[in-house]
Parts: sequence; structure tokens; C-alpha cells
Amino acid sequence: MLLSVVLTNLNEGATIQEFIARCGSALDKLKQDFDIDGEMIFVDDHSRDFSPNLIKESIKSDKRIRILQMTRQMGRDICFFAGLKVAKGDLVVTMDSDLQDPPELFADLVKLWQSTDADVVNTHMVERHGETLYKRIMLKLSYRILAASYPFKYSIDCGNFKLLTRRAVNEILRSGEVDPYFRAYTDWVGLKQAYLPFKRQPRFAGETNFSLGRTRSYLEFFRAWTHFSYFPLHLPFFVGVIFFIGTLIGVWSMAGSFNQNTLLLTVVSFGFSGLFFIVWLFGFYLRQVHTATRNRPHYIVNEAVNLDH
Repeated sequence: MLLSVVLTNLNEGATIQEFIARCGSALDKLKQDFDIDGEMIFVDDHSRDFSPNLIKESIKSDKRIRILQMTRQMGRDICFFAGLKVAKGDLVVTMDSDLQDPPELFADLVKLWQSTDADVVNTHMVERHGETLYKRIMLKLSYRILAASYPFKYSIDCGNFKLLTRRAVNEILRSGEVDPYFRAYTDWVGLKQAYLPFKRQPRFAGETNFSLGRTRSYLEFFRAWTHFSYFPLHLPFFVGVIFFIGTLIGVWSMAGSFNQNTLLLTVVSFGFSGLFFIVWLFGFYLRQVHTATRNRPHYIVNEAVNLDH
């Protein structure tokens, strides 16, 4: 049996050698305890530091290491999909190479997989060390908004560090989306899930490439929100209802005492309510286009019994 570790790398020169050493030791332990071979697949998202060179140098002493380099910065999700496509393992672990997700948990992930027979073993972050209070609050809020909006169970406080069976990998790769959101795909496929609690550690070294102070971080949330949820398309309806209520209040007010300003506000409210309702209707057509073009599988069969193929 082979376990592939798919890793994203972006300017992790200060961390990469320590990561390779610890990841190699964790794979050695898997071989010793479970007779599972391992490989490391680094997907480098066009790093501008010396980390790709360090990875290539490490290949000379450890043939389990592979590297896939992007021509430009494609984004973490694209990198994960690229890594899954070249991973040969019966099991695949996805993670970042900044050591906030410890490779020493590989053995625990495999044990939980064996005991639960789950296709996806998530790491559940019960604590997040080395992060500001603001970031922890915003991340918790974001997870819960997504969970409430998605039409399937979304694993709250679970990141990209997880173990996937070959079946889960194959189902995820069936999607032909151009701009995938990897973190939720492992929930969307609907396969059996298991959860391993752990405490996320601070960065080993260097600076994070993800900051809530950047506009890109908030755009990433909206990308995740709209990727699996159509709830934002219904927001114009609720705004239209508010304006329509304002219209009714205006009509009721003028019934008692006519006022020119009230009439003007009533007409404006009625106009805006109609406008938002029309935008809401256009949203339904946009939804059909989005559904037709994202190229997801229509369904995933969990089990077929007594059927001829």
C-alpha cells in the first residue's frame, strides 16, 4: 500500500528542510508500523524564494520526494487538484508545508481510517495557536456561515489537512471545474467522514501567505460561499421585501393623512422593491447557467446491489 502526501508550497524556504525531515520520519514510522510506503508530492505555486531548489536538492537523498511547479501562481486549490491527479497512493494526505499541520499525525490518521473505514478523515482544529483573536473569530464565523448556507454537511473548523482514500480522490477528480474550492469538495462528495481532533501549531518559521488584512482573503470567503451555495442569489428577494414593507407603511400612512413627501418615498420604495424582485428572478436564470457550466457529476453512487452493469 502506498500513501501519497500532497503538499502545497509557496515561499516556504525557512520551513521546507525541517518539514522534509519531519515528514520523512513520519513516513518511515508508517512503513515500520503499518507496512505502508510513502511519497511526498510538493506542488509549488510559483514560489519566488529558494524553496523549490531546496526541494530538488532533497530529491538526491530521498527518492520519495517529487515536485510539480506551476508556471505562475495558480492558488492553493488548483495546486491540490494538480497534486491529486499525479498522486499514485491508495491513501492521500493533503496539507500545507508550513508545519502548522504536523506530519507526526499521519499514523493517527491511518489508525482512524482503519477503525472507521471512512473515505475522508478530517483533522478538526480544537485550538489554533499563534493566531490573533480577530483571525480566530473571523474564521469561526466564516466556517459557520458556509455550513449554514451549503446544501450538505460542511465540516466546521477542518482545514485542508486530511486523509483521503483512493475512492474519495477519484470522485473529487471527476469534477471538471475551472476554479474549484477544494476544502468543501471532500464534504460535497457525501462519502463517510471521520474526525481527528488536534491543536494547530504556530508557524515553524517565516511569514504566512494568508492574512485577513488582505482584500484577497475576503474575496476567498465569497468565492467559497458562492461555490456551493445559492443563498446569495436570494439576498435581493429579502431586500425587495424590506422595500415593499416600506411601501405598505407609506400607503397606510397616507390613508390617514396625505403628505407629498410620504407619497414620494412610497413610490421610490415601490420602485426599488420591484427592481430587487426582478434582480432576484434574473438570479434564477444565472443559477441555471452556473449549474450547467461547472461540470460537476450529476450524482455519486454509494452502493449498487443486484444490478447488472
